[in-house]
Amino acid sequence: MPNSKIKYIVISDIHLGAYNSLLTYIEEFPDPVKDSDKFKVNPQKTSPALAELINCLKHIVHSVNGSAKPPQFILLGDVLELALGDINEASMTFERFLEVAYKETKRHFSESILYIPGNHDHHLWETAREKQYMEYIANLKPNQYINQTWHTTKMVNPDFIQSDLLTGILRRNKKLKKAEAVIAYPNLEIPAKNGKRSVFLTHGHFLENIYSLMSTMQRILLPDIDEDPEAPKRSRSVWSKMNDYNPFKRAKEITSPKSIYVLERENFAWIDFFWSTLGRSGKVGTGIGLIYDMLQDAKAVGKLAQNVSAYLLRNLNLPFLLRILGIKWLLYKGFSYILTKVVVKVGQAERGMSNSVLSEEVIHNMDSYLGDTLPAQWKAETKKSKREFPKDYTFIFGHTHKPFAVETQDLGLTISGKEVFNTGGWVVDTVQPMSSHGGAVLFIDEDANVASFKVYTEGEIKPSFLVPDGKINPMYQTLVKNVDLRNKKFAALSKSLEEEIRLRRRFLKVRIKE
Repeated sequence: MPNSKIKYIVISDIHLGAYNSLLTYIEEFPDPVKDSDKFKVNPQKTSPALAELINCLKHIVHSVNGSAKPPQFILLGDVLELALGDINEASMTFERFLEVAYKETKRHFSESILYIPGNHDHHLWETAREKQYMEYIANLKPNQYINQTWHTTKMVNPDFIQSDLLTGILRRNKKLKKAEAVIAYPNLEIPAKNGKRSVFLTHGHFLENIYSLMSTMQRILLPDIDEDPEAPKRSRSVWSKMNDYNPFKRAKEITSPKSIYVLERENFAWIDFFWSTLGRSGKVGTGIGLIYDMLQDAKAVGKLAQNVSAYLLRNLNLPFLLRILGIKWLLYKGFSYILTKVVVKVGQAERGMSNSVLSEEVIHNMDSYLGDTLPAQWKAETKKSKREFPKDYTFIFGHTHKPFAVETQDLGLTISGKEVFNTGGWVVDTVQPMSSHGGAVLFIDEDANVASFKVYTEGEIKPSFLVPDGKINPMYQTLVKNVDLRNKKFAALSKSLEEEIRLRRRFLKVRIKE
């Protein structure tokens, strides 16, 4: 019989500090003026769902590992909500996570935490890498050449960077005075002890085109930058130049860079600005958060579009005759209609607001990520090694808030025979239930076997262990053998999640209406 031990526990997209996070404490109190429900985040209290989730994880670890070495948390991005919340509330809610996880004298989890930032907490990576770069410069000899900044850690044999902020929060806890949080970004390989297979982890935001927008814009607006300056210049005929202005000519496809180093270097500022700092910019940040919520409500989006259209038309000077004919009113209606369609499409795509597992865009980009980006990074980092890119591997990501475990061909990828796990998310994104949205925790053993503890979806709040169909492995078999999901701890977790989801949905309705 299998006797696998849990080496890593992977969780992502818990968005600590965000009002819509199920693992953030929400305080409800009556509004004496409006006679309606009012809510606020209280980061000094522990979410009931967070407490029940950690209790279940402790029970699983104890049932599987016994007295063996405690597993390490891998926090796979969007763990601290830095995009649509304040850093103090995110930090304090992270403290609540640590209090529950490390409450007992006996260690259920390693004191060393590995953090792989996503888009909502990208700024944690920026502060860590800038600190590392300053230390690098400080250790150079006078007049020694200073290399360019680097924007990633190594995926193979990673050069982890300690996060001062996260480590500082850890060490505020009396039981974690020697604890450490280290960062890897954006990709990480975990090889099996026997060397036969690997697990690759990334948050997953680069699977959406919006996060490589700066690369796309540069290649549209300034395509000459990409040209090889040493390549011979070809003379073009007049007809060839005229064809550039042919309105029926098919547009050239703009592809994102395959290199993760280029991808991050070209887009880090955009990601950091819009998804990791803008939401904390005073009243502007509050407004961004409200707009983010309003994108799912047709009336609210219509109001936003009307405000923009009215502003544009106020500054449009039309001849007197056209104003009499009502052209301005027609333009107002036209602008509003177009803006509504565009905003809804862009906003809802970013939030993954559909019940399909993955969009065609993400599937296409995942094919490229697995087929080109990961092998290219591997090759660049293993030039002096005899190790070849593994033929057998598992790919883990989050970001979509939709937990699943499938094989690549079942997603429609051209790359076949690879296992893909998604960690889901622990937030309520929409007023209406989304049956595919939910949260999972992944367990990895020392032989790079992966199994999912699928805790809930909005369609079914029922914990289960999950692997791709027909791909049973020792980690999964050990969990099924040793953990009884009928235990009252799991029932308490499900009940807590049901109540917290209902509360967040009421909070979201109030925000949209206001």
